[in-house]
Amino acid sequence: MAKAFYIIVAAVLLCLFSAATILLSPLSAATSMPHASSSSYKEYIVYIQRPPPEADIMDDGARKSWFQSFLPSNLTDSGKPRMVTTFDTVFHGFVAWLTEAELEVMSKKPGVSRCTEVEMLELNQVGMRNILQGRAMGGD
Repeated sequence: MAKAFYIIVAAVLLCLFSAATILLSPLSAATSMPHASSSSYKEYIVYIQRPPPEADIMDDGARKSWFQSFLPSNLTDSGKPRMVTTFDTVFHGFVAWLTEAELEVMSKKPGVSRCTEVEMLELNQVGMRNILQGRAMGGD
């Protein structure tokens, strides 16, 4: 009985890690994005407060335009797209390339709840294998 519980927990964890990998894959490709400008751009997750009621009926293009309205421009100084990806399931927001000065201005805009720098995390494959085999949770 306990072993089945550990298998279910491991399967759920695997699903979560797989989802995180899929969600972060556009970020890892964009992280190596070169910028010709002397400004130092970094990727930030911008969390938006509860969207207006009409956001529920927005299509993807309208939602992306609404998110872009928070940005100083749609392109960086070097002409690269500023927005990397958007989120609207668990939380509302987007990932964008910003300088520290732009970040400071954006974080004070109405509707922005917080901004955090994107950090790439590597999954510990040995630890995951142990979890899947039940070793990390006291399994046989």
